[in-house]
Amino acid sequence: MTGYDWAGQPGFDAWGNLSDDVRAAVLAAGEAGWQDVFDEIATYNETWRPLRPVLMSKAWLEELYSLSDRMLQLLLECCQRRASTAGELRELLGIPAGRVEFLDDDELLGDHLVVSGRPDILLTDGVPKFVEFNVGSDVGSVWDSEKVSARFLALFEKSGVASILPVEAPVSAVDRRYAAIREAHGLEPGARLTMVFRTDGEYPESHDPEKLVELLQPFADRGRDNGFDMDVQPVDWLTLDENGELVGRGRRVETILRLFVCSEMPPTVGLQAIKDALKGGAARLFTSAASWLISNKVVFAWLWEDAASLPAEDAALIRTHLPRTRLLTPALVSSVLAERELLVLKPADEFGGSGVVVGREASDEEWRELIERGAAEGLRLVQDYSKPDRMVMDFVGLGGGAHERAEVPFSIGPYTFGRRGAGCYVRIGSQGEGEVLNLKRNVHVTGSLLLGGA
Repeated sequence: MTGYDWAGQPGFDAWGNLSDDVRAAVLAAGEAGWQDVFDEIATYNETWRPLRPVLMSKAWLEELYSLSDRMLQLLLECCQRRASTAGELRELLGIPAGRVEFLDDDELLGDHLVVSGRPDILLTDGVPKFVEFNVGSDVGSVWDSEKVSARFLALFEKSGVASILPVEAPVSAVDRRYAAIREAHGLEPGARLTMVFRTDGEYPESHDPEKLVELLQPFADRGRDNGFDMDVQPVDWLTLDENGELVGRGRRVETILRLFVCSEMPPTVGLQAIKDALKGGAARLFTSAASWLISNKVVFAWLWEDAASLPAEDAALIRTHLPRTRLLTPALVSSVLAERELLVLKPADEFGGSGVVVGREASDEEWRELIERGAAEGLRLVQDYSKPDRMVMDFVGLGGGAHERAEVPFSIGPYTFGRRGAGCYVRIGSQGEGEVLNLKRNVHVTGSLLLGGA
């Protein structure tokens, strides 16, 4: 994996290699169909929409799947070198007891914790850099990114673009996740499966449970196509019946597809019902709450500490593809202050870019305040800055249809379910919003289509 020539065989976006005629046809199709492509997609930009998909090399994406899977294995092994149970790992990470809901401190660390995940990857001169690895069933945008890819593919076929630009959609991450659920719990055809979501998050429509159930109904329909007796329920609809079984609006809940982060949840009847059902063996989660611990970016710092004692190939993989990550301690403050433009400050267990500060985007005064406070509070990290490559994207304005072309940052999120790569989530930055791709910076959510060859 480390022998692949990432810089010499760029495969993220082939836009610049297409002829003028093909590019014009793609943009014309996008102009005619972008509203259908992004209809009810949970994207966070209120001003613009991309006019085209990202055009990846199929062979390149397969290499990225392989690289991501090895990184995921290294993260698990790194935790296992330090702890044997979820409770031991939680204590080493400095996470207070009770903060992670549903966590069983006695649960053994094992391969079952890494059957679902999605890294956030930047490219620097074409070389993948892992800046986060989201581990657990709560990895987001599986359905949305797949719908965008499928809709762009249908648009290309309808408009005739597919005849001059042969493309295909990535392997379905939606279907791969269903297969992973079946394998993880040994479920028979017809087994009951309930997708459960929170109603206190930032996901669009999350505060309107009835609306979100309606929006997620196609996901449940796909679950039925995959052989499950499936429905969708918000946490707040769940209760225990007189027999100690978990139910939601009259339906028994047995296996839960956990589509929510299991920390800092408000106490509700539904939350307690899930806890009691899990404790009593009446329900089970995909995935275990312990998988959340492996997402903690302190593990990145540990992996860098371990690199010198690992096999040469793994050490090279870490040093090439994982920016150097260190715990921010008082002893590091002076050097970190001097290296502001070379570093990124991160919280240990946030996600989605929340709390991330790129040193070169902060003033000296802001950086000093953040670093001194972070060192005092603990559980902050500094990661070496990787200058992100940019892509050229054409956008259409939501108010009036104006067009704009811009070079914007991006991140790549290949999914893994049951240790097999599938789909690919792409976040595109907005014009003038900086390099951190979080929800508050008007990020675009989009999908990809694949071209054959290298």
